[in-house]
Amino acid sequence: MKHTENSLLADIREVNLSYLLLAQRMLRDDYASAMFRLGFSDQVADILLRLSPAQLVKLASSSSLLCRFRFDDYSLLSALTHDVLGGALQQAHATILLAKQPVEQLA
Repeated sequence: MKHTENSLLADIREVNLSYLLLAQRMLRDDYASAMFRLGFSDQVADILLRLSPAQLVKLASSSSLLCRFRFDDYSLLSALTHDVLGGALQQAHATILLAKQPVEQLA
């Protein structure tokens, strides 16, 4: 049981680090688009962008997932999984629904 738990924690840390590195890269490449895609407020995006590699690794070492599953309501999941007009409106509908979600804020 201990080995499984350690493996799970290692996987969570790996996902966290990958997510943080991807988020930083997205923010550097296109700040506004990345904020929208990640669901970040300006304050969260600015902090994440300024983190050093050592700070990223430390933050990634959390035992909790840092990323959030944004498709947590029925209408959004339905928009992404049901074929609407041969898929032509599916992506646009999902984007509109994501845009309606509030951005993450610092507490």
